[in-house]
Amino acid sequence: MKRFLYVLVIVICSVATTAYGQSISGKLTTEGWSKSIQISSHEPVSLFKNFRDGKHKILFHFKSTAGEKAIVLFQMKTTLIHNGKTVGSSYRSDWPWLPGDMYVPVEAFDFIPLMQKQANQNKGKLMPGTYEIRLEMKPSEVKSEPIYTTLSFKIG
Repeated sequence: MKRFLYVLVIVICSVATTAYGQSISGKLTTEGWSKSIQISSHEPVSLFKNFRDGKHKILFHFKSTAGEKAIVLFQMKTTLIHNGKTVGSSYRSDWPWLPGDMYVPVEAFDFIPLMQKQANQNKGKLMPGTYEIRLEMKPSEVKSEPIYTTLSFKIG
């Protein structure tokens, strides 16, 4: 029994060392999105439809020194900013990703629900102004800077 526990401790320590010893580099981009766009609809569902129909796509690319088949858990953070003020944010923990290029479903981030919450405070319509959506992915178990992108748009 002591030998089993000893082996178990060694395995756990080596897994922990591998997780913390690896490094991650990556990029998060949105295809079909220009630096700053004007959105004519004041309803968040129209933006969701653009992502669902493929007009915009979130692409995540990352490399890990642990190899191509090593799953990495990420924290997904979404921040909604209106006219320079943060009006909402959300976190999702431990989303598994494999290194390489992958499209991220719009539902992985919570900007549509955050926008809908803002619209519900204004009779179902988003307030006019400048919006920023910061999408951030940070490895849960690896020391690394967050990988992020910011989507900017105006509603007239």
